[in-house]
Amino acid sequence: MKTLGSLFGVFFILLGVIGIGQPGEIVSIGYRLDTPFGLYCAAAVRIVIGLVLFAAASHSRAPTALHIMGGIIVVLGIATAFIDVDRARAVLNWFSSQGVTFMRVPFVVMMMIGIFIISALTSKHRDVCA
Repeated sequence: MKTLGSLFGVFFILLGVIGIGQPGEIVSIGYRLDTPFGLYCAAAVRIVIGLVLFAAASHSRAPTALHIMGGIIVVLGIATAFIDVDRARAVLNWFSSQGVTFMRVPFVVMMMIGIFIISALTSKHRDVCA
């Protein structure tokens, strides 16, 4: 689970970097997902990511933080399953109308979360005295 959690951390970092550089591209992906099937897929991905983080938390350097983060992501995934297409489109329209600087902020946060996940799931370096 630690490896899969670390891969999700890398995914968050890559998504954050792309979102900082090209926020319109990530928003256009959101517009492609604003179908009932797309929203259910997004909900399933969120739930899986949250469960993996929750499961990997006990083997990490920050188990409480990862338990909380995993739980929040699962709840957001469940909430996503109940959002209708019109509401999702309205949120995307509002988000994309706020300007590029505003659009970059969540991607910076996402990148920082990815860095935290990777640092929490990597093993501590131990010096061996000979």
